[in-house]
Amino acid sequence: MLGIRIKTHMRLLLLFAVLFAAACSGPAEPVAEKPLTINWDTLLPEGESAAIDRLYDEYFATLDEKLQSQPSQSLFDAAKADNYASIPEGSALDYMPQIGTFNVVEELDGARVRIPGYVLPFEFAEAGQISEFLLVPYFGACIHTPPPPPNQLVYVTSETPMTLGNQWDAIWAVGVLRAKSKMNNLGDAAYTLEIESWESYDS
Repeated sequence: MLGIRIKTHMRLLLLFAVLFAAACSGPAEPVAEKPLTINWDTLLPEGESAAIDRLYDEYFATLDEKLQSQPSQSLFDAAKADNYASIPEGSALDYMPQIGTFNVVEELDGARVRIPGYVLPFEFAEAGQISEFLLVPYFGACIHTPPPPPNQLVYVTSETPMTLGNQWDAIWAVGVLRAKSKMNNLGDAAYTLEIESWESYDS
């Protein structure tokens, strides 16, 4: 009988010790939600890719008409319309606008995502740190080529300046995606990413 009482007493002491430790440790830290890994196609609503193709076709068809209507463009060769070599540099036609729409995937608004891309900074702060930049789908976008469609650009903002290393390397950016547009002189973006962290694309 004495042995049973001792065992019961020990079990109660152990239970109290566990409850006391739990009370002292405070509430458990919330586990961060694993980000959803997405690619650039994920940012396009259904049917958007075909719609963008049509917009490009319409633009180039209009450009062809303008070229052929100008007497000074007699060297224009319709068979080689893809290079548009006859467009005088610096002329009104020597300009490629940003083509596309601001249509977004509403289901991604507020989602915590992980997306690859290249960093295009607006400017560098001290020690190479930046707090805002464009995340673009391929190297050289918005610099050597016309900007991709707005829904293929992501404006990234950070609460504190970040050092991203070699800006020429691709990264994985992790943060909360917003269906919020940002107009700028490099390329208008249909999405905004509140970045939390980043890592090398190769890691």
